[in-house]
Amino acid sequence: MNKIPFAKPYLGVEEEMAVLEVLRSGNLAMGSKVKEFEEKFAEYVGAKYAVAFNGCTSALRSAIDVLVLPQEVKVPAITYTATASVVVDSGRIPVFVDVDENLLAKDADIPVHLAGRRVKGDALIFDSAHRIEKDDVKNSKAIWCYSFYATKNLTTGYGGMACTNNLEHYRGLKLIQDDGRFKTKPTYSVIQAVGGRDMNDLVAAIGLEQLKKLPWMTEQRNRVVSRYNKNLGLDRVGNHLYPILVERRNEFIKYMNENGVQTSVHFLPLHLEPAYEKYWDGISLPNTELLGQRLVSLPIFPELLDSEVDYISEHVLKTNLFIK
Repeated sequence: MNKIPFAKPYLGVEEEMAVLEVLRSGNLAMGSKVKEFEEKFAEYVGAKYAVAFNGCTSALRSAIDVLVLPQEVKVPAITYTATASVVVDSGRIPVFVDVDENLLAKDADIPVHLAGRRVKGDALIFDSAHRIEKDDVKNSKAIWCYSFYATKNLTTGYGGMACTNNLEHYRGLKLIQDDGRFKTKPTYSVIQAVGGRDMNDLVAAIGLEQLKKLPWMTEQRNRVVSRYNKNLGLDRVGNHLYPILVERRNEFIKYMNENGVQTSVHFLPLHLEPAYEKYWDGISLPNTELLGQRLVSLPIFPELLDSEVDYISEHVLKTNLFIK
């Protein structure tokens, strides 16, 4: 069997033609394609407004700018670094909180839908880099921040989106998106905020085609999750990552790689990473520290075949390192 990659974007001629159309138009900066992508993405997730950025990190950072957050901001200790780095970048202090057995931190100020599992509850900002689901933002009072990185459920290579139902928050996000410029006349602007993290039409053109395919891609990811669940006797939800627990992780990853299966780790405990050690108060985070030693993510992408899922599952069980 050929090597099975950890992730693989589902791209076709539609994305190629969309990019070519923008290239031929000569309008490569933020324009009509970005506006259309914002409108259609907002409609999909059930939000009144959407603002496109060059990545989820920029969306999160911009959301912090338009909201009044406390000086100390609670973030999960297991998440991608961006969830915490935007707090530091804003001049605030990240306070790392433990996750539960489902990798969710329900008492965080910026909860993360890790692996695509939804965190329920109230928050001002949701890090939804791993989750793009229909109508998730409907009636929500929070700003939801999405990622379109190469491995995500919808990809534009790089890119992100902030969605909200609050008009004032939307206006603040739009101001930041466009370099903080407020146009007083067609020829010049007044700079009212520090910003500059906008998306361009090349990226948005890919996003529009990906959005058309998202229902099918979501269906296929759910198929993969269901088959892993059946094969491994688990009950996972969320369709961006499929995390499992193993003993002797390095040994497990080496074995899987030797048998043609690429895996990954999501994530190492942030409070123990060199960049964040100075923000850790020394309080033990038992779930985070235990899970952080044992987590491994298995391949999941729309074109992953049932036979490949079965092959991966078979070798997971053969290692005798899998913790059910």
